[in-house]
Amino acid sequence: MSLSTSSKEADTSTHRVAGSDLADSKDITRFLTAIGEPIRLQLLYLLGDQGRRNVGDIARQFRLSRPAISHHLKVLKDAGVLDSEKVGQEVYYWLERERIVATLRALADAAATFRCGE
Repeated sequence: MSLSTSSKEADTSTHRVAGSDLADSKDITRFLTAIGEPIRLQLLYLLGDQGRRNVGDIARQFRLSRPAISHHLKVLKDAGVLDSEKVGQEVYYWLERERIVATLRALADAAATFRCGE
């Protein structure tokens, strides 16, 4: 095995979560980055409490512009946290609860196997 192969394998292994492949790791990173921003986390809780809402309804509950809220919603949607549907001129968003739970469960399951202090 050459040094470059060994180095490449080491780089890939640092991105794995409990046997997942690199694509899964990127998805998890995108997910955590999306929900790690305070406004986006508030959006997650808001939609969790109130269910399906349009951008106008959501924006009225924040001190941010509608374009800023739309940006945050897009980041959450791109990360698989939300889904949306355009109805006429309005876009409605809602949580992808199953995806959120599955992602967090996979991360928690991986963490449960970590060797801590061993």
